[in-house]
Amino acid sequence: MMKKIVLAMTLLSLVVSFTAAQKKKPIKQVQVTAREIVNQPTGKAYKIDLTRKGTIYTLADGIDFSRVNVRTAKGEMTMADLIKKSGKSISGKLRVGMTSDVRTQKLNLTQVGGGGINFSCQNLVCVCTGDIDCQDLFTTGQCGDIAICYEDGCICLRI
Repeated sequence: MMKKIVLAMTLLSLVVSFTAAQKKKPIKQVQVTAREIVNQPTGKAYKIDLTRKGTIYTLADGIDFSRVNVRTAKGEMTMADLIKKSGKSISGKLRVGMTSDVRTQKLNLTQVGGGGINFSCQNLVCVCTGDIDCQDLFTTGQCGDIAICYEDGCICLRI
């Protein structure tokens, strides 16, 4: 009987330690202001690193996206070029991060339309509108690694 109790306690402690080891680190939120971009030395861009999970960048309204470089697993490009690849015209405040990080956040997006499926994927880009539809999209497996969210929707890119 004592051996069974010791065995059960050992198994329980292993389960607890594995569960504790698997707890996710909180997502780091980085606020990027227009002033930070303007204050970059001439010829030097602000860098956003999307090669590792764990950080979401919030770019303030009024930022010159051509002065922000985004590093991805496939290389580096300006934020302006990344947005251009999406085929969508985006301005205002943006949140940029890995899709796996963005989908864990409450986005507080303006809901567009009267319900139903409000996301679509074409070529390398998926677009969604509103919190519910964006969360639906992020869980479909159709998204690429990079997500860009704006006032009423998000774009995810497979680049």
